[in-house]
Amino acid sequence: MKPAQLPQSQNSPIFKSILGKNWQQKHHDERLALAIHQKFDISQILAKSLAIKNLELNQIENFLEPTIKHSLPDPFSLLDMDKAAEKIIHAVKNKQKITIFGDYDVDGATSSALLKRFLRAVGAKVEIYIPDRILEGYGPNAVALINLKNTGTDLVITVDCGTTAFAPLEEAKKSGLEVIVIDHHLGALQKPQAIAVVNPNRLDETFEHKNLAAVGVCFLLCVAVNKLLRAENYYENNKIEEPKLLNYLDLVALGTVCDVVPLTGLNRAFVNQGLKIIKNRSNLGIKNLCDIASLNEPCSAYHLGFVIGPRINAGGRVGKSDLGARLLSSENENEVQKIAADLDIFNKQRKDIEQNVLEEAQKQIEKNKIYEKSVIFAASENWHPGVIGIVAARIKEKYNKPTAIISLENGLGKASCRSINGVDFGSAIIKARTNGLINEGGGHAMAAGFSVSQNKIPDLHQFLNAELESDILYHNENSTNYFHDILDINSANLQLAYEILKLEPFGAGNSKPKFLIKDLLIVESSLIGKDQSHVRCVFSSKNITGLNGRLNGVCFKAMEEKIGAILISKNKGNSVNIIAQININHWMGNDNLQVIIEDLVV
Repeated sequence: MKPAQLPQSQNSPIFKSILGKNWQQKHHDERLALAIHQKFDISQILAKSLAIKNLELNQIENFLEPTIKHSLPDPFSLLDMDKAAEKIIHAVKNKQKITIFGDYDVDGATSSALLKRFLRAVGAKVEIYIPDRILEGYGPNAVALINLKNTGTDLVITVDCGTTAFAPLEEAKKSGLEVIVIDHHLGALQKPQAIAVVNPNRLDETFEHKNLAAVGVCFLLCVAVNKLLRAENYYENNKIEEPKLLNYLDLVALGTVCDVVPLTGLNRAFVNQGLKIIKNRSNLGIKNLCDIASLNEPCSAYHLGFVIGPRINAGGRVGKSDLGARLLSSENENEVQKIAADLDIFNKQRKDIEQNVLEEAQKQIEKNKIYEKSVIFAASENWHPGVIGIVAARIKEKYNKPTAIISLENGLGKASCRSINGVDFGSAIIKARTNGLINEGGGHAMAAGFSVSQNKIPDLHQFLNAELESDILYHNENSTNYFHDILDINSANLQLAYEILKLEPFGAGNSKPKFLIKDLLIVESSLIGKDQSHVRCVFSSKNITGLNGRLNGVCFKAMEEKIGAILISKNKGNSVNIIAQININHWMGNDNLQVIIEDLVV
């Protein structure tokens, strides 16, 4: 039966916020929402949230229950995948030593660990090499590659790096070292000297899934190699148990979430299924990090991004770069426990260093009015290069502008960049390199990095301002924030919070729904947190009395903005309209409703 013919929702009014933002209810097809509500027996509120995603009715079931079987493409549809797989099999059969050369972030660590676990399982001689972030920098370098060759490595597989390492890979080829590049960063017209370059973002690539993290590309490589080995009866002939590739999806989920790629399509299936594997706690590294973080609830994409990921990253940022890959690839319980404890300590140190750099960068930006520029630049010799990416993200959020934070040493700057939606920082960096303004650089739309001579920083800043100005202006003029629905205190309940979980995993490209909850009275409010920067609130409604009509909420970092003064006001009984996420607070074995407040609107 066809759903009733209802008109599509009209443009809703724009609500002005005290933070200067515009908020509007997201447009959706009301007929589609009704059809989803009826067919899948879910609430009208959740049906609206699904309709907002512009999915077809026949796509809803796979969105709610994404599977690898339904989503996985043919890995051989990637350029050079056949060459890479065949070369790896040749190396395995001939007992050649393979070294995985990985990046030092979570994507690099998970990519390296995934390939090592798989190749080890099929009988390969395999090691991991992660360059030192401070001494060697990002990506392959000639000294390291030639040293690997001289110490017995026959084949190097670069993961999450290598696409633009033209000079180092040319030197490696001259030395007789064979290299395969597995990457996902934006490519240039030129290709590096390698046996194969497997990268969905090669300029000549037509592969549909452009948004994969490097660990996702590595998983497809494993699928390809496994398929060829199975076809020639390798496992039976060598009496080797075929690896269960789905058991590696915990690593794929971790790297995918932490690299902040869109959680749509294949990535969504990777993370959804990977979280199920994580529940089994089969990877000792992930298990120990969950234990050391006192994570006693089911692991979600949030925990991967904000609890597990930062600890793995801390090794590359302020400790030893290879700790994350070693942790995730090891089967030695004692070794894993030691590394997890070290990473936890490094993560605490990282937080302190990060806070100092953030405060200094903000002072520099305010003093010199850099926030008036299209692109924000800040540089200093006092800043640890391991935390500038996090600081760039924080500065970008504060000013809503593309940001580059630069660590200077001996006349050379190493930068980490973060961008806003609709502004492609990675492509601009590639152009800057082509124009000779930077020594090295690359990345993708939302995150990039480069190295630059200190004396060229002003020219580079001017170039990026001009290159990105029109996109930034368009973004600012057309920037509207969206919420999914308007709720009252009755409909913002625990049942809705449970239902929203059906939309997980949340992350880039699949954000958690936000709602406008109207006509709330502030009953109680207090400062919480170590630095007393967060505000806890209890709300009621004009029309409801008693404890059943109460709503608990928290606003993080509220005291850094005007929102804090309003929520903490001594004048209780004020009526407010909040923009918030509906959340479940797990405490002492109980689930309680809690809204996470993002803004106040009038």
